[in-house]
Amino acid sequence: MRAGNGISMRTGAAFLRNEFYNMSIYRVSFWLNFIYTFLMMYSVGYVWRALYAANPSVTGVPLPQMISYAVLGVALEAILHPRNGPQGYIMEQVRKGTIEMDIMKPIDFEFYMFAKNIGGIAVRFLFLVLPSLVAAFFLFSLELPELSALLGFLCSLICSVIVSFFLNFILGLLSMVTMNIRNINWGYNALLRFFSGQMVPLWIFPSVLGVISDFLPFRCVYAIPMSIYIGNYEGMDMMRVLGVQFIWILVLWLISRLLMKRVFTRVMIQGG
Repeated sequence: MRAGNGISMRTGAAFLRNEFYNMSIYRVSFWLNFIYTFLMMYSVGYVWRALYAANPSVTGVPLPQMISYAVLGVALEAILHPRNGPQGYIMEQVRKGTIEMDIMKPIDFEFYMFAKNIGGIAVRFLFLVLPSLVAAFFLFSLELPELSALLGFLCSLICSVIVSFFLNFILGLLSMVTMNIRNINWGYNALLRFFSGQMVPLWIFPSVLGVISDFLPFRCVYAIPMSIYIGNYEGMDMMRVLGVQFIWILVLWLISRLLMKRVFTRVMIQGG
């Protein structure tokens, strides 16, 4: 993503830093979120242990890998859940009638939203994801991946953050037309949870649902980085799924730019 209208990356970094400071103020909220994440990790770990006790081949991978996959899905929710996307901010600005002030800023609107979003993600990653993973490492004896898998996971996680942003940003643009996307956002969250493989791995889906998930971008958010982490994708398979994420980034970026142009034209006509 690049800044538009001649704005340097330094400006984007300033927005990012400002968002980091704003979010780091709410320490009580972070502690509550950490407790929630920890309890969810314990719950999903207990569930998968119970399932494996009844059927050790329920998912086709060893229990330690499945525990790592499930726990990682809970931890990443702190940075990838739609509630943390830009659509909430955009919808609120539309409701108050002040979205024009954001659009008229001397900086590309999409880049501005991206910088704000990354600031929040940085805070949640440092104060929620990393501490919860450290706690899970001792609680569940999580296995660390090999260096190649770890590097692939980090690259894939960056791609998943970008894919998630574009999906949420497109929803935010829709709020400029519909004025309210709460129900749409709820439906999107349900589809994301089901087809992203966050809780249930996609490789155990029935064939029809597996084909559908392959044609949707949701697996780029959770399933691909988490599968790389546990070693399900290695070598050329890893490069292939990273390529899938990159293609979806380009596709969603093009869709967001075209939609933004159409929506902004409508907003300017309505606003005068």
